[in-house]
Parts: sequence; structure tokens; C-alpha cells
Amino acid sequence: MRPCECGGVYEKIQGPLEIDDRYVGLLKLESADYYECPDCKDRIYPLDTARVIESVREKITEEILQAQPLYAFLSAADTAALLGITRQALHKNKRIRQGFIYRTSLGGLAVYLKKSVDLYREKGDGRFLMSELLNDRSNEPVSTGRATEILYSVHER
Repeated sequence: MRPCECGGVYEKIQGPLEIDDRYVGLLKLESADYYECPDCKDRIYPLDTARVIESVREKITEEILQAQPLYAFLSAADTAALLGITRQALHKNKRIRQGFIYRTSLGGLAVYLKKSVDLYREKGDGRFLMSELLNDRSNEPVSTGRATEILYSVHER
């Protein structure tokens, strides 16, 4: 394997993986392939593992958002008005579409988390540690097989 910047050499590892994600908290996978430098603990994820990690992150984010009360959300029109842009600009904005404002769907309509909209308006980034929204979230490992199924269902939409 290729050398790490610290001078060590990445080693292939297959096994449980824990990642302290800056937005959803602790992600646990029962089994994953990745490369880790034994000296500095830097990691490199193969494409399949990275896709599973992203899928699990999206699933946890959606579960947390769906658990929030209705009053915690704004409609697209209210969000656009709060940001001082049109609804069309809101829906076409690349940063917002890429998740810089947390959004979900309720009854087929896109709704935006008010706390995230306020942060985006102030700082240009509405992301924050999602686990702050829940007092108790299970940290049980997600099997890679189940996460892969989630990945496929996300891309089928």
C-alpha cells in the first residue's frame, strides 16, 4: 500500500468501524474495509465503504429529522422569505441541495429545519451536530449489508 504523510504505510483492515461524524455523531459499522496508518491512525476508505458510510449518515439524519416536531420546520416559501430569496432560487441553490440546510419531506412537501435555516442565514452553513436534537439515540452497529440495501433504495428514487 502507499505511504502515509507521516511516514507510515497504510494497512488494509476488515472489521468493525467507528467514525465520530461531526454532524450525526458516532457511526458504527459491523464490518467494513478500509486502510489505516498504524502510526498516525489516518484512514482511507475505498469507494464502496465511503458509499455505505454516506448512506448510513443520510439514514440517521433522516431518522432524526423525522423525529422532530412539526413546529421545528419551515415550508419552502417561509424558508425562502427568511433567506431573502425566491423559492426557485432556494430549490436551485447548490449548497442547499447538497445539505447545507437540513430538510426532509412531510406529506410530499419539502420542509426545512428552522434551526438549520437560521444557522445558514447567519453563517452560510446550517449544519450542526444532529444528535443535539435527540436526547437518546441508539448507537448500535449497523450491518454493512443493511446499509448497502439502504444505499440502493436511496439511489432508486
